[in-house]
Amino acid sequence: MTQSAQATKKSKGLILDNARQYYSVKTIQGFIRRVHAGGGTFIQLHLTDDHRYGVESKTLNQTTKNARHKGSVYYNRKTKLAFLSKKQLRSLIVYGHKRHVEVIPEIDTPGHAKALVKLLKTSSATNKKLAKKVTTGNELNLRSAKTAPFVKKLLGEYVGLLYRGQHMAIGGDEYSASTATHQPNTVKYTNTLNRYLNKKHLKTTMWNDGLMRADLKKIDHNILITYWSYDGENDDPKQVKLHRKIRPTLPQLNKAGFQTINANFWYLYIITKPATFKKSNVNYWKNDLKKNWNVQVWDKTNHKDLAKSSKNIGSAISIWGDGEKTYSQSQVVSKTAPFLTAYFKQ
Repeated sequence: MTQSAQATKKSKGLILDNARQYYSVKTIQGFIRRVHAGGGTFIQLHLTDDHRYGVESKTLNQTTKNARHKGSVYYNRKTKLAFLSKKQLRSLIVYGHKRHVEVIPEIDTPGHAKALVKLLKTSSATNKKLAKKVTTGNELNLRSAKTAPFVKKLLGEYVGLLYRGQHMAIGGDEYSASTATHQPNTVKYTNTLNRYLNKKHLKTTMWNDGLMRADLKKIDHNILITYWSYDGENDDPKQVKLHRKIRPTLPQLNKAGFQTINANFWYLYIITKPATFKKSNVNYWKNDLKKNWNVQVWDKTNHKDLAKSSKNIGSAISIWGDGEKTYSQSQVVSKTAPFLTAYFKQ
């Protein structure tokens, strides 16, 4: 490969939903090997969501000590849901590092926090009291001065598991305040978490939902943005129009100085539901990807406003659960294999 080709080579990776569906260490190790074999450089573990807080947390009293054990799997006795221990997460980070695949843990806030909020309210009297100050409904309250310190404490449980210079994902997607043109509370919150991670010698990555076009100058530009959707795939046409009015495009983020990972919802999302894996749909997807997608295509099937900047540094294919526990771990591995093969060949 020539030096010019190496300079333009884009990073590739996998985003794995560990919240709607639990994946064991063994299964995740298999995905890490798959990423490595495909020439990929990272795997992001979406550990928390509305469905599950999928990793051990002393802050939330979800610990291996309090858990029910079944083999190497830990289950929260109250929620009955499985989670990874910190030791297991660290082992995955080391496993990936040895194979030049960065394992990126994601603790998703302030939205997609239903499972986090539930643990906070039920884990202790102190946490129940704190929940009244740092939550609003099933989200975190960014108007509260206590919210950012609470989340920093939460992130602090995992920063020591990572290698210096690696990334931690802080979420930022699909929360109720994302329809406001200006979001000073979100800007302050985002920068606070980023600077906390930076002081721990780590880098920050987040979803594009948490960024408004009008606020770009105020947000720390060293945050890596994972861009999945311009409008959030909302069913309401008015919301779609509003989002496209106030949110930045991927090229606009690059122009403003942000690096991006293209996670185009249309081409790069695999949702583990039966329709996805019909033979005709699999063949259509593979052909569509090969003929119509490249790393510059970021907005569904739009081929006009392409992301040509060198700051658009790569892409990520995602495997998302359907929330219905339709398939076992081994079935997901088998059924998603054709998609991963096609993507990493692209």
